Amino acid sequence: METLTLLQKSGIVGYILLLLSIISLTIIIEKAITLRLSRLVPREDLRLLVDFLSEGNVGNAIELCKKRRNLLTSIVLDALKNVGTPTKENFLHAFEVTARRKFLELERGMALLATIAAVSPLLGLVGTVLGMIKIFGVLTTGASVIGNPQQLSGGIAEALLTTVFGLFVAIPAVVMYNLFQKKLDKIAAEIEAAGILIANNFKGLS
Repeated sequence: METLTLLQKSGIVGYILLLLSIISLTIIIEKAITLRLSRLVPREDLRLLVDFLSEGNVGNAIELCKKRRNLLTSIVLDALKNVGTPTKENFLHAFEVTARRKFLELERGMALLATIAAVSPLLGLVGTVLGMIKIFGVLTTGASVIGNPQQLSGGIAEALLTTVFGLFVAIPAVVMYNLFQKKLDKIAAEIEAAGILIANNFKGLS
């Protein structure tokens, strides 16, 4: 109940920041679930793929990719389908093109999270300015401040609360964006290393 009262005092900017916080939280939860290296690039799947392809068992590798769907197996499956002439260079090129496309899916929502992190403090500042305008409006009406305590306190509350709300939304968004970006970099490095390992052990590639 107290939170609702504070939200009402923060004005329209407070409601906008509430909406942004919900969007930000949704993205954070989704990325926390999906950006797990052990799930995206399972060591066991990589080992099996290397074993199958080093023996020339492409059929077994494809079956594995179809049964165990994750980032690594989906990239390998698409690369095997689009390799064309079976050379190491062609496989790595097909692997790289597919990996870039899959990474665009993994990065979905990251730009929005970064935007929320950047915009929230600015919206807080807008709310502060609006609150100050209300305060000055009360002071310039000619009426005494004592006679208009609610109007004055309302302007002060809006000015302070929107600043705080803006920071509350922005700080977690900035922190989580940076953490997720590091995770994405690590996943990219693992995928690149996996592609090279598979290509080097792929029997039949010239």
